[in-house]
Order: sequence, then structure tokens, then C-alpha cells
Amino acid sequence: MRAAAGCLDAEHLTVLDGRTLNVCVRLPEDGAGRSGAWLRAGGRALPLEVAGERAFGTYVVEPGVPEGAGMRRRRAAGAGHGLDVIAVREGEARELGVELAVGGRRRRGYGLRAPGDGVPVASPGAGSAAGPTLLDPPHPDGWRITVAASGDGCAVVLRAVRLPPHAEVERVEVGWTELAVHGRVVGPADTPPAWRWPVRLPRSRGAEDARRGPAGPAPGGEFACELVGRGEAGGVCALPVADRGGGRFVARAGGAELTRVAGWGGERAWDVRVRAAGCAVALPVGRLLGDVVDPGRVHRLPNRLLIADSGDVVRVAPRYTAAGRLVVVTEVVGHAGETR
Repeated sequence: MRAAAGCLDAEHLTVLDGRTLNVCVRLPEDGAGRSGAWLRAGGRALPLEVAGERAFGTYVVEPGVPEGAGMRRRRAAGAGHGLDVIAVREGEARELGVELAVGGRRRRGYGLRAPGDGVPVASPGAGSAAGPTLLDPPHPDGWRITVAASGDGCAVVLRAVRLPPHAEVERVEVGWTELAVHGRVVGPADTPPAWRWPVRLPRSRGAEDARRGPAGPAPGGEFACELVGRGEAGGVCALPVADRGGGRFVARAGGAELTRVAGWGGERAWDVRVRAAGCAVALPVGRLLGDVVDPGRVHRLPNRLLIADSGDVVRVAPRYTAAGRLVVVTEVVGHAGETR
């Protein structure tokens, strides 16, 4: 952007629902003949609505793609709401500003001053102390979009940072015969070499045969899922898992898996982990992309008594931790053949 004619105060500048940028700017007082206002995002000028002494706009942020690709994807990303798309590459700092046309003359560019005198406008976890939901939840595809002051305070930049790969829970079904976890792998396809798994996933009892898939936890791969015991006793129980396409999977714990769980006896807590074909590291499973501050208190799941193939009666109690990880608590409470 060319040299700024001045600096305007942003009264509102936030990223809601992880991808929707909302802007409200107080305009200069010498705008009697104002004929237009635009938000400058890098090399693009996007229209702002003008109402009195303020200009405002709402835009969709498309992370991880260059500006040209964002324009090609505009219809898909903005379908149904007519919003302009701002594309931001990973690690890129895209400066935001305002342009005004006054009295039909050439546009004048202005810098932006962020609310809060330079404090990040959408820092991770902002607003968590004020209520049960975050003001700046992650992008649903596993990104953190932020807007923050930069330099002398008369510049605001838009950034996209990729979050660590994980498996996001879509729903948990506690049926009368089994526990089913529906999820999707969220993470970059071009993961670092340390994440890659160059050979087939090993076969394990109770798990479906996993064939070679793309490197990294990328959509389209096949999966291996397991319960990993917490505490010193440890223990691992493989789960059958079905690939639903598009990075989605369904992992199940039924009679055979409950028999193995019951073999450890007593009450145990298990972390749920999934590994995509081509990935050496098992990924945590949980609700990690929502706007809830404490998923363990909000997303409650039912307990159920299930019967293992061995006849053991197992209490299965899935739950979320405060950080959003999915944990399954199991306890052997009796045997189906027992009489009282």
C-alpha cells in the first residue's frame, strides 16, 4: 500500500467462528464529499459499507492458499452469503488498511490502529475468562486466524497459523452393543518428514487391514485406531476402524474389544488415538476446534453397560477432558452369567 495519508481507529476488528473477519472503522471528519470506502488487504481493495462516520464490512478468510487461489475459490467459500474472500498463506502477514475516495478525487490510503493500543486483537484464548465460549475459536480446517497490531501501532496484519494435526470428533454414539466414534483427521497434507510413515500400517488384532495411503495425516488415507491406557499400567487395545472418505473415519469398540479391555480388570481410563496410513505418529482424538472453553463440562456423554464376548459386563463412560481430549473410562462390574 502506498504511503498512508493518516491513521484511522478500528473500533471493531475480530475473527469470529474461526474464519469471518468483521471490521468497523471510524472515518475522518473531513469526509463531507466522501464517495466510497474500501478495506485494503494486501494487493486487494474490498468494499466497505459507509454509515455516517463509520465504515464496516464482513469477509471470509481463506487460510493456506495464495491470493489468486482464494479468488478462484470465492464462490465455494462465500456461497450463500455473498462475502468477499481474503486468502492468506501460512506464515504470511497481510497488512490491512483503508482507502477513501473524497469528492470524486483519487483514493487516499490510511493505516489502521487496532483496538487496545497494540494488544493482539484475537490472541489464542481471548475472552475465555468472560464466558463459556471463546471469542476467537480456531478455523474448522485446523488453523488459527489472528489480526494484531504491528510496528508503530498504525498497522494491522492478518495472519494464518496452522495448528498441530489431530482427529476431530464429529459425534460419539453409545449404543446398546458398542461404542462408535465418528471423526475426521484435521492437518496438513505436507507434514514434516518426522511425521511420515513410509511403510504399511501394521496389522493388529481387532483392526481392519490398513493398506498404504498418502503420506501424512491427509484426507483420503486409511486409519488405525486404538485405546491407550493411562497411568503406569498402560495397555493398548486396537479398534476396528472404517474409512469413510474425505479424511473421515468410524472407530468401534464392541464385544471383542471389550473382552480385551476387561482383561486388564478394574476401572481404567483410555485415551483415543488414530493414525492415518502414511503417518508415524498417533494423533489425539477430541473436540479441539470448537468455541467451548471447557468441553468436559459442556459436551456430556452417557454411560452404558455393555456385555463383552467373554460375558463380562463393562461400564463404558466416554467423556471429554477440560482440554477437549476424548477419554473412555471402563470398569468391569460383573458377569452376564452371575445370579443374585
